[in-house]
Amino acid sequence: MGQGRNMTGGRFETIVIGDGIAGWAAAAVLARRGQAVALLGRAQGLPPVGEYLPPEGVAALAALGLDGVLRSAGHRPSRGTVSIWGSDAPLRRDVLMQPGGRAFCVDRRALEADLRRMAGEAGAVAQTLSVPPVVTGGAGAWQLDLRGAGRAPLTARFLIDATGRAAWLARALQARVTRCDDLTALALFWSGAPTEDAALRSKSLPDGWCYAAPLSGERLVTVFLTPAAVLPRGAAARRALALERISESRLAGGLCAGARPEGFRAMAAGSQVTEPSCGPGWAAIGDAAMAFDPLASAGMTKALLDIRETVGDRALAPDALAERRRDRFAAYLAELSDVYAAEQRFGGPFWTPRQSS
Repeated sequence: MGQGRNMTGGRFETIVIGDGIAGWAAAAVLARRGQAVALLGRAQGLPPVGEYLPPEGVAALAALGLDGVLRSAGHRPSRGTVSIWGSDAPLRRDVLMQPGGRAFCVDRRALEADLRRMAGEAGAVAQTLSVPPVVTGGAGAWQLDLRGAGRAPLTARFLIDATGRAAWLARALQARVTRCDDLTALALFWSGAPTEDAALRSKSLPDGWCYAAPLSGERLVTVFLTPAAVLPRGAAARRALALERISESRLAGGLCAGARPEGFRAMAAGSQVTEPSCGPGWAAIGDAAMAFDPLASAGMTKALLDIRETVGDRALAPDALAERRRDRFAAYLAELSDVYAAEQRFGGPFWTPRQSS
């Protein structure tokens, strides 16, 4: 698990379940505050994709005292976004002309490593698990049995679910996850793909849309998004489809000319919400609370806001937090519908439902 000390059983004020960016950020914030914090992570994780962090995300990091992680060489300052959406003319949005004025194409692996280091240096302890723990008890007196880890049970006053779209802890506490659609992301990783700037590039296509995000060095990730229901079977066929669609994109395809494809990953990317996502003695954060369509470019920002409203300087009581999240998800769905409706050149099974929702 990296920098955190291993645990041998004991009592903690907070236990975080999930070792992605949201989990490590929460652990770092709490440990820096002097809390006894433990983080339980998975034995094996999927390769991270990449993230565009807009000015509001940079501000959210700063509000948590974590913006120092953006000094890593793995993160590229970005002037903003370039999109072809609703017309054939590229539209550039320059963040330097917006409040905050800073955005980054983030190397998720580097960001996760830096947050893990921060949490460990502040005293957070960590344990890698091959199977989920057994959770019993309740607010103020949770007990976690680390099955197969050869460790004594852990106890905590508060639990945080940072397990991503799986929302493992919330489900174990009888919460329900509702998926709004079956949007799927087909991600291709490239090396040897120099770019003039680190703008996030996106383009609508007849059966979905795609984006390209520069990573550190001359690395690049391109992603094609389309419903799972229309995908061919097998990784090879899906990879071939992603290559074909990316090559059709004026913005993303040009970046890949001469670059070397190095990896492929398919993953769920649709909107989903967990209800309830918090309660006495526990809360979900990040994708475990609600997951956004990548079109929103708000996944990490939302996770950081969750942390601030759950355990940060703007922490809310469970009822108030649940209401805030309901309002945020409703506003997100309305804005997402408006953005999809702005593309009227295409119809068919992908666009028509999204244009009229």
